[in-house]
Amino acid sequence: MSGGSTVVLRMRALPENVALARLALSGVAAIAGASQEELADLKLAVSEICTNAVVHAYGPNGTGSVVIRYTVGDAAVTVAVEDTGVGFDPSSVEEPVLAGVPDADRVGSLGLHIARSVTDELRVESGDAGSVVVFTKQLAV
Repeated sequence: MSGGSTVVLRMRALPENVALARLALSGVAAIAGASQEELADLKLAVSEICTNAVVHAYGPNGTGSVVIRYTVGDAAVTVAVEDTGVGFDPSSVEEPVLAGVPDADRVGSLGLHIARSVTDELRVESGDAGSVVVFTKQLAV
């Protein structure tokens, strides 16, 4: 796989299919030359973002799909996770709150924050037609 190559995975929005997203990422990251630590960060990020899409985009009885695009660039892996479910206002996602900390009644989306903390760049686009979360991890190759 050369720089700029993309692999596309389309899967049903089921919790058990998040493992497919991680498995595909493992292959792409290996070809890109990712270290074990970089791979672990990427797998954590893709798990969190795909789980958000599966759980939140289509509701408890939803039957939508999630499309994941893995792109290998110059010393980087970029992943885009897209759904066509219920969108959300990305600016409304608050910082996560730990139990026992003041304002613990707030509810934050840990998945986005976790993914942001282990990647170099993360952006969210969301609206009535669904959501796209794109994150990039720079590789030390």
